[in-house]
Amino acid sequence: MNPANPVDQPMEEPVNNPEESNFGEILQQFELQQTAPVEAQPVEGGVLKGTVAAVNEDSIFVDLGGKSEGVLLKSAFADGAPDIQVGDLIQVSVTGRNAEGTLELSPLKVERPKDWSELQAAFEDKRNIAGRVVEAVKGGLRVEVAGSRAFMPASRSGTRDAIELAKLVGQEIECRVINLDTVKEDVVVDRRVILEEEAAKAKEAAFLLLEEGAVVKGRVRSVTDFGAFLDLGGVDGLLHVTDMSWHRVGKPSDVVKIGDDLEVKILKVNKNSKKVSLGLKQLIPDPWAAAASQFKVGDRVPGTVARLTDFGAFVELAPGVDGLVHVSEMSWAKKV
Repeated sequence: MNPANPVDQPMEEPVNNPEESNFGEILQQFELQQTAPVEAQPVEGGVLKGTVAAVNEDSIFVDLGGKSEGVLLKSAFADGAPDIQVGDLIQVSVTGRNAEGTLELSPLKVERPKDWSELQAAFEDKRNIAGRVVEAVKGGLRVEVAGSRAFMPASRSGTRDAIELAKLVGQEIECRVINLDTVKEDVVVDRRVILEEEAAKAKEAAFLLLEEGAVVKGRVRSVTDFGAFLDLGGVDGLLHVTDMSWHRVGKPSDVVKIGDDLEVKILKVNKNSKKVSLGLKQLIPDPWAAAASQFKVGDRVPGTVARLTDFGAFVELAPGVDGLVHVSEMSWAKKV
C-alpha cells in the first residue's frame, strides 16, 4: 500500500459487472467535486478532535490545533478514564473556559453498534456511530463498524486531499450510515455530513455570543474591492472600506492583507441574515470631533492636496480631516 496516494489503491474485491456497482461507489463518483468543509473552531458547544499533549494524575491536556489547548478531567469519564497516552487522537466537546482561559472539555460519547441489528437501528434513526478506519482503498476508505467493513467514499470523508485522507487510517472516527444492504452486506458511511453539522452548530453558537459595540479579535480571511472579511472564530464579519480609516482609503489592500490579526468593533449584528458589520476606525478618536476646536474660521493653515475634482480640490488639513477649496475660491486673478 502506498499511503501517499490511497485513492489509487485497488478495491478489496473487484467489481465484475459495472451495472452492479454498489451505492457507495455511485455516490463517490457523483460527489467527487464536492468541497470538504472547514473544521469547526473551538467554541462552546463545538465538537472537536485533538491530540493528547500531556497526561497527569487528574487531567488530560489536548492540543486542538490553531494554538488552542483544552483540559479534560479524568473524572468526566463515567466508567473511569481509559488508557490514554500522549499522541493519541481524541474527540471531545467544548463546555467552556476556566479562570485561566483554557478550554474545558468533556469526552464525546458515540454509539458503537455491536451487531447488524444495532447497525440497522442506527441507520434508520440516522444516529452517529463510532468506527475505525482500517485501510485506504480505491475511491475512499474501509471503516470497521459492528464487526463489518463499511465503505466511506473519499468525497464523504471530510478531507481535502489524498494526504489528509491517508491520515485517517488507523483513527477512530464518528460517522453515519447512509446506505445499508443486508443482502449484499454493503454498508456505506459518511463522516462529512457530521463535520458540516458540527461546523453549523459551532457557527451558530459563536454568532449568538456576538454583541453590537463589543471589541473582538479577528483574522483577515479575504480582501475584496469593497472591504475585507474577518474570521471571528467561526463567524465571518465584513470590515467595509469606509470603516477602515477616518481618512479616504483607495484600496482595502492598502490597509489590510490576508492573515492579518485585527482588533475590531462590532457595529451591527443582523440576526436574520447572519451578517456582521465591523469597524476599525471606530477604535480611534474621530478626528472631526477635535477639528472644531483645532481649526477656526479665518485661520491660515497648511494642507496637502489629497485629490482633485471638476469642482475643486480636497485638501488634507489633518489625518482624516479634509477641506474643500472650491474652484471659485482658487484665484482672484483668473477664472479657473
